[in-house]
Amino acid sequence: HRRIGLPPSISIMTSDGASIVLVEDNESDAEIARRAIERATPVRDLMVVEDGLTAAEMFLAAAGQAKRHLPKLMLIDINLPGLDGLELLRRIRRSPQLRHVAVVMVSSSTEERDIRTAYERGCNSYVTKPMDTRALHSMYAAVANYWTQTNIACPGSAG
Repeated sequence: HRRIGLPPSISIMTSDGASIVLVEDNESDAEIARRAIERATPVRDLMVVEDGLTAAEMFLAAAGQAKRHLPKLMLIDINLPGLDGLELLRRIRRSPQLRHVAVVMVSSSTEERDIRTAYERGCNSYVTKPMDTRALHSMYAAVANYWTQTNIACPGSAG
């Protein structure tokens, strides 16, 4: 389910049917993440969404549909066009259906204000993007591996 050039959304699914959503407007970073996640996990359903507003519309609308598959993990950049990642996180946590989806905020920001706001709004983890391409690849692989293979999700939650 992969398209080259990272369109506004690409549809990836783990062996247990859980998916990963990456909300990232930087095409290069999104491609690095895609490659890292595919190599590090059994993920077969990775959706890349390029902006926060599109992600909100897709997943908040989908949350109201009982049979709609919800992601196991959302990786959200903070600095997004339209609707920033912190506001997207706030909206996700207000949704009863999405409340238990693991959300990892990914940002180049190490500002205490951003980190504090992310945790106050309910992120499960906050990681900074390394500047080095290899380190960025390793970070995405480690985060995806942890949340899809090691972590035990809340019973009855998405994923």
